[in-house]
Amino acid sequence: MPIKLEVVRGDLTFEAGFARPEFELLRDPAGLLRNVFKRLEPYGLRLPDLRVERGAGSVGDSHVLCYLFNYLMVARIRIERLEVVCSDLPRAHLEKFKPAIVDTLGAVKDHLPAVQFRAFALTVGLHGTFEGQSARGYLAQFVSNNPKGLGPPAGSGTVFYYGPEGDRLLCSLTVDVSAGVPDAVYVRTHAMWDATRVNIESLPALADGFVREGLDRLGLELSGRLLV
Repeated sequence: MPIKLEVVRGDLTFEAGFARPEFELLRDPAGLLRNVFKRLEPYGLRLPDLRVERGAGSVGDSHVLCYLFNYLMVARIRIERLEVVCSDLPRAHLEKFKPAIVDTLGAVKDHLPAVQFRAFALTVGLHGTFEGQSARGYLAQFVSNNPKGLGPPAGSGTVFYYGPEGDRLLCSLTVDVSAGVPDAVYVRTHAMWDATRVNIESLPALADGFVREGLDRLGLELSGRLLV
């Protein structure tokens, strides 16, 4: 029977890699900004939260930067990829994060319809606790032979790596002691999908399904929604 995971904190990182560097993206920064603002204004994007960052080093450092949801979401559109980082996953904004990411991808397509994506990667990190079981007790099932003589054991952790499966290129699962929440575990799910076989609009459901499947393989089940 799955163990209920009560999520205390979470974070998310999404990356969409282009099939090749798209130098045309920043040839017309005003056009790209216009498309980004049009797509993301419904989520509260303001002009002070949108700007062009000119890299001081290589051309790859230049990007369009935008902040959403009171700086909880940061998106960067670079020449070779698009990055989205959500430093926190509060319940009030969670359902808006997913369509906002899809619309950020849509803004790139609006500006440069010929752009081709190579892969989509998603990483979700969850700090959570269990009811009736300690984090150390749960983790002990994965690592039972700790090296001796270094002091009293404070916990253990492990990473599982997997190869291609269907439209997924690779994935990994991490279970460890949480460094930020007392007596909690840190669970990290990471997956990369072949962008030539996955529609942008299907990404939210695909991502949700993988996170829940990964937790299920670890004997865990989310208690309610992602954050409670």
